[in-house]
Amino acid sequence: MDVKFINPFLYGTVEVLSKMAFIQPVAGKPFAKTNDTACGDVSGIIGMTGDAIGSLAMTFREECIIYIVNKMLGENHTAMNKEVLDAVGELTNMISGAARKLMEKENLTVFAAIPTIIYGKAHTVRHIVKGPSIVIPFQTEKGGFVIDVCLQSQIRQQKADALPQKLEPLKEKPFDPKAVNPAVFGKPSLPKAGPAISQEKIDQDLGKPNIIEHKDINARLDHLKQILAETIVTRDALAKQLKEQPFMEWTQRQRYKKALPAYDAKIKRLKLDITAAETIAKMSKEDFENPTIKPHFQHYPTKQAVVKPGYKN
Repeated sequence: MDVKFINPFLYGTVEVLSKMAFIQPVAGKPFAKTNDTACGDVSGIIGMTGDAIGSLAMTFREECIIYIVNKMLGENHTAMNKEVLDAVGELTNMISGAARKLMEKENLTVFAAIPTIIYGKAHTVRHIVKGPSIVIPFQTEKGGFVIDVCLQSQIRQQKADALPQKLEPLKEKPFDPKAVNPAVFGKPSLPKAGPAISQEKIDQDLGKPNIIEHKDINARLDHLKQILAETIVTRDALAKQLKEQPFMEWTQRQRYKKALPAYDAKIKRLKLDITAAETIAKMSKEDFENPTIKPHFQHYPTKQAVVKPGYKN
């Protein structure tokens, strides 16, 4: 396998983990792997085509991937769960993207499919093309992981196809990754959340409450409902990004987590204000000029006790 298809994955791995998780993994000596046994407990696999055809697998030890995810998200996972497995797919996708950018500098064009996650002790990793794969081991403070690459260059074949031929070559069907290996190309990618919500916007929403002065109660009611609708939209956007962006910057994630309950409290307060305004809107002029306060059942007058003759207190 040509080294120009290997080095980009090595440099891309170091770049992604150093920026996203503040980890400097130490690369070991690459070696050729001739079997399908995975070198860890969980793998992210992604297929590729273009100037090279094949697949990339990132395989982590369980302790290692939990450590990396905790560093990335600023959280404290202690066991494998959905968030950790999703992070394996995102890491595979990000490292693949970083490697392909480095390949573009060498005038190589490679396209990637959607990553698939495989989890389990002694699971297998089957690449799209036959032949040995190149494994680059890495070590972290909490165990190791490997980059398992199996790519076959298509550049010579493309040049040969460009030469004039006496006989018209057979027309090959376009490459369909799903037909080659549906297990590798079958999982949908994570949805992308909307644009980031600035701290200025959060401070404006959650700062000192705005004094709403309206002589007309109906105008006040409409204004309160508008503020409520805008607040709910912002709250939902915060929750969506926290859920769907596992690689959000740590400081931004903490800011969102702190703002979320404050938005919930504001929504509750606005709903109470709207209920009060609706009650006032239903009151008549007579209710304002001659208000009647209904007594509580504990305030009802009671009959005076009758003292029987001969009874001494």
